[in-house]
This record gives sequence, structure tokens and C-alpha cells, in this order.
Amino acid sequence: MARFTVRSDLCTGCMNCQTVCSLLRSGKHDRSASAIRVNLELFSGKHSHIYCRQCESPECRKACPVNAIYKDLYSGAWKINYDLCTRCGICVEACPFGAMFWHAETPLKCDLCGGAPACAEACRFNVITSVEDEI
Repeated sequence: MARFTVRSDLCTGCMNCQTVCSLLRSGKHDRSASAIRVNLELFSGKHSHIYCRQCESPECRKACPVNAIYKDLYSGAWKINYDLCTRCGICVEACPFGAMFWHAETPLKCDLCGGAPACAEACRFNVITSVEDEI
């Protein structure tokens, strides 16, 4: 299963990760459509990132009243089945990392871009790197 790690201490605040994610998800430069968020700390330069950890037993999945969150067998990512999702927002509230967001009245979370996270590819400073879990 693919995952990614984030080394916020290396971040320059370029926002490439958030930009490429929004472009892939919405087709436009709309950072609110991104499943990764960068909190810029302009004075200290110590930026932080909010992103889905792809938890082993995710709270968002447990909280979903209609079982709309499932594990994709190919990528190993937790994904949302929007045909089942009622947009109640319980999953967004349940995430202990605040890594589920609202976009266009729909919950949004990282799906690992099908197993090849585009944010990691876009990061030129090795802040975000893809990692393969050992089986």
C-alpha cells in the first residue's frame, strides 16, 4: 500500500502540493479542493501540514452511518463512495487529525491518487515522500 510521509521542517511554503492536488481534483487552481492543506507560518517559517494518515482503523470510517468510507483494494487508501454518502459531515468531525474537509458541500479526503500521491511528486524539497508499506 502506498502512503506518504511529511517532513514539515523542510517545507519552504511553495504550496506545490496543495496546488497540484486541487488541480487534479477540481481541474482548476482552487486550493479549497485540495485534500492536503499547508498552514503557512510567515514569521517563523515553520509551516505545518494537514493530511490524511490513512489510519489502520480510521475514525471517519467508524463514524460514517452509511458505511460510505471503504478501503480501495488497489491503492490501500480509504476512499469515499459518493453514491452512498449522505453528506452528513459526521466523518469530517470524527477525523482526529482534521484531515477531512468540505468542498462544494461534499466531504473530501486524500485517496492517495490511486496509489501514486501527486503531492509527493510535486514536492521538489522532499517534504512529502511516497512510502510503500511492507506487507
